[in-house]
Order: sequence, then structure tokens, then C-alpha cells
Amino acid sequence: MKRAVLTLWLLLAAAAVTAQSEPTPPEFEYSDLQRLTPEDYIDMQLPPLHVLMENARHAPQVGYYESNREIEERELKTVRRNWMRNFKLNANYNYGSSDIYNQNYQDSNIPIWTTTTTGREQSWWNVGASFSIPLDEIFNRRNKIKQQKKRIENTQYDLDRWYDELRMKIIDAYTTAVEQLSILRSAAEAKITSEAQYRMTEVDFVKGKLDAQTLSRQKSLENSATREYEQVRRNLNDALLRLEILTHTPIINKPISMPGVSKEAPETE
Repeated sequence: MKRAVLTLWLLLAAAAVTAQSEPTPPEFEYSDLQRLTPEDYIDMQLPPLHVLMENARHAPQVGYYESNREIEERELKTVRRNWMRNFKLNANYNYGSSDIYNQNYQDSNIPIWTTTTTGREQSWWNVGASFSIPLDEIFNRRNKIKQQKKRIENTQYDLDRWYDELRMKIIDAYTTAVEQLSILRSAAEAKITSEAQYRMTEVDFVKGKLDAQTLSRQKSLENSATREYEQVRRNLNDALLRLEILTHTPIINKPISMPGVSKEAPETE
């Protein structure tokens, strides 16, 4: 019996450790931009702007404003029904029994005891209604309804204003991404070309066809192209990540490899 209990306890402990070690997938997987190569940037195509605008409508902030609007609409129904509290109904019902116990003693030569007990069951009920006429409720009812309608309109205005600001941010990030993507394509091509030229120059240097000064100059050109590429790449990645956060839309369709999670390799024939 002790061995069975110990075995069960070990199995439960192992299951708990396994559950804690498994990584929890994120709610929204952002693109792993570090894995992109210059060739990936050259072939990159941004989603249409109207698609990003539409996806932004599913942001959690929209649900927040819609919930507030629903609360205000329900409050409007409550304000319209406030007149019902001026009517009051009451009802009461009682049931019970009453007992009377009497005992008399007469002091004489022969004592006489007299005991009398009476009882009666009874029930009673009543029903009533009352109505009050509060003048402030009568004269302010229309005003309160209008105020509540304005609160609903203000909630919608807040949502529209927030969405306009969000669209401006999306447009700014989108235009920046388009501009930086165009620049990056040229920078990526220049980087690839400079790397290829440096490899050719290195081969010619090993063969003795070129001197060290020419090799150093070509290396400097390669480093300059790499720095320009990385600078533009940083600006582009910043714009792409802002687009993903604002629109909740994955820009790069490359899955993120979670640590500790192994993916099956594709079958090869």
C-alpha cells in the first residue's frame, strides 16, 4: 500500500514539473525579425493598408469602448423605468392560535379548584397599494433621459476619436515601412554585391593578383554597405513591429521558434 501511494505521488510530481516546464504560447505571436535575411527583405510584400485598418477594429480597446456604451445603454433603460418606483404594492398574511388558561381556588372547608382552558385559531391578511407623485422626477425625467443619451453619444465619440488617432498612427507606421522597405531593398542589394565583390577580391589577393591596399579598400566598402543596411533595417523593423502592435496583424509569415518546443521536420521523399 505504501509503495502504491509513493508511486502515485511521484507520478503527480513528475506531471506537475512537466506542466511547469512547458512554455506557454503567447497570446499574439509577433514576427521574429531577427531571422530575416537580406533576400527576405527584397521579396517582402506589405499587407494592403485597408486590411490593416480593418484588423485594428478588433483591438481590445474597441471592446472596452463597446462595453462602456452597452453599460450606458442599459442605464438609459433604467432611467426610463424609474417612474415604476412611485408605485408600491404590499401584502401581508398572518396565521396563529391563542390559548387562555385560568385557575381559581376557593378557600372553604372543602377546597375547590377550577381550571379553564380556551383556545382559538385565527388568520388575517391585508393587501394595499400606494402611489407617490415626486415633482422633481416628473419635471426632470426628460432631462435625465437626454443626459443619458448624451453619455451614450460621448462613448461613441470617444471610440471614433480613438480610432482616428489609431489610423493616423497606422498610416504613419505604414508609410515609414514602405519608405524604409524601398531603401532597404537597395541597401540589401548593395550589401550582397559588396560581399560578393569582397570575396572575389579576396580570392585575387590570395592568388597575388591584387595588393593589400585594394583588399582593404574593398573591405571598407563592404563594411560601409553593411552599416547602411543595418541602420535602414533597424528603422524598418521598428515600423513593422509598430504595425503589428497597432493592427494585431502578423506582417511576416514566419513562425517564432519557442525555446523547448520542437517542431517536426518535413518529410522528404
